[in-house]
Amino acid sequence: MLIEIDAQGGFGGIAASALHKRIDVDAQAEPTRQELNDAFRPAELQRLAARDCGDCADRVTYHITVTIEGRGSRSFTLREDQLPPEMLDLIDRF
Repeated sequence: MLIEIDAQGGFGGIAASALHKRIDVDAQAEPTRQELNDAFRPAELQRLAARDCGDCADRVTYHITVTIEGRGSRSFTLREDQLPPEMLDLIDRF
């Protein structure tokens, strides 16, 4: 599985300037590989994207594309408030 994350926005557009991450999940050691598989599986991202964002003014917007070999790609747009802290921590680690 390949995860690509682009982010923009934040206060004054500064918080996520030039943020682009590409994570090859299969190249990660356990338990990181399992954490990434669980957090970024398309069904989970779809569930998170459907959640109400509340006050999303001046928040970072994440564009996440998940590519699974043999199954293609799916893309999601999520606001910072829609992502659980554990997922934000995972994004920060890479």
